[in-house]
Amino acid sequence: MQAAQKAGSRRILRLLYGTLVVLCAAFIGAAHWHELRSQRQEALDRLGTVAATLADQIPARHPSLLMEKYGAAGLIIRPTQDARYFLVHEQLRKAALRNGLQAPLLVVAADERGRMVVIATSEEQPRFREPAAPWGSDRLSTEAVRRMDDQWILAAEPIIDERGAVNAQVLARMPVSQAEAGAFAALLRHIVVALLLFGLAGLFLLRSVGHWVRQNEADRIALAARNLDISDSIAYAGRIQRALVPPASAYREFFDAAFIIDRPKDLVSGDFHWCHRVSPDVCFVAAADATGHGLPGAMMAAIGCSLLNEIVPAHAEKDPSEILGMLNTRVVTTLHQQGQRRGGGDGMDIALCRIDRAQREILFAGAFRPLFWLHDGQLSVINGDRQPVGGAHHELDRRFTCHRLAYAPGDRIYLFSDGYVDQFGGPERKRFMSDRLQQLLERNLAEPMDRQAELLEQAFLAWKGAEEQVDDVCLLGIAV
Repeated sequence: MQAAQKAGSRRILRLLYGTLVVLCAAFIGAAHWHELRSQRQEALDRLGTVAATLADQIPARHPSLLMEKYGAAGLIIRPTQDARYFLVHEQLRKAALRNGLQAPLLVVAADERGRMVVIATSEEQPRFREPAAPWGSDRLSTEAVRRMDDQWILAAEPIIDERGAVNAQVLARMPVSQAEAGAFAALLRHIVVALLLFGLAGLFLLRSVGHWVRQNEADRIALAARNLDISDSIAYAGRIQRALVPPASAYREFFDAAFIIDRPKDLVSGDFHWCHRVSPDVCFVAAADATGHGLPGAMMAAIGCSLLNEIVPAHAEKDPSEILGMLNTRVVTTLHQQGQRRGGGDGMDIALCRIDRAQREILFAGAFRPLFWLHDGQLSVINGDRQPVGGAHHELDRRFTCHRLAYAPGDRIYLFSDGYVDQFGGPERKRFMSDRLQQLLERNLAEPMDRQAELLEQAFLAWKGAEEQVDDVCLLGIAV
């Protein structure tokens, strides 16, 4: 268990750490992309400012005068050769030095053939009348030019004379790699900071979160173990409960045919069926619905079943109404409900029959539960009294009504809890209701008991559909 706990803890820590790494990498990547865009735009703006400033500072006629004086390429071989050239060169050199530009600043103009050529440069070696096409546009523009590609960032500003004519352009260029150098330096700083933070985070995770994860994993394992113990206990309680109620064979030994539909809502049920054979011709049968469902309902059902096993054999000559009266007294005294006015509602609803085959007579008494009786092809409903067995909200000495029914061969009786008829479902999500159960039985009166059980099960499941089962279900059918 400790090995599994450690393995689970390591998996969670790796998941947390990996999530942090991915989030941090995504953050750094997004920040770097934004920084690259920002650096490029900043470089373009800076080059534009440099070019615009130089275009204002350089005398507008100097490029034209230089072109007129030196009519061929290479005639200017040093910056100090011509005063006008030297003035322009110095302005370009100082601007390049001041702004840390790697690429030279250029002044370009159109020659006699309309080709763009270099007039002056910030470099020490002049490039007079060399082609300017690799660095700028192929014509003079009256407007400022700003552009970027994968290799260069370029800004061009026109030099305009007093007549408004464009004599030349100032070209300021920067390699994209130079502009992005700051972004990559920032990326390196971010990575170093992230590594330091990850080291601290890893230490924190190992010491603090790791301890919390291991404790949480230990609690989860302990909870799972307790849950398994509880589930095993409830399953064992279910086996005990099944041992208390009679098997289906007990009904078939006494009656011509019988079926039991028993569908607990949970592992154990608060509903139970019961029978006790008094003599070869007399038998008691019952179907009861104890308060609640699940384990509390099962405990109440076990009490009711045990009390019936005590009372009926000792008072087999009494009718069901008297048996229910004694059962009520025993439940109230067993649960110490005397004198209680609140919280003493634990008890059960029950339908109890005494069937005498020699006299062909059924004696029935019910506590909030009816008896469905099929006689001469007609289904009749005999209602029980509207009071439960047990509970302090009714008087201690309760009297129940005994109904005497003379039955004929082929008659059938049905005892059931309210779980079947109270189930929500159908197209409008309503209760199944007793009337619908009556109609279902009337449509299948000629069917054998086993077939009736199948049809009742199918109808219940079809009605319930995807809805949750609301209560325990117990339905007992007997061919008397």
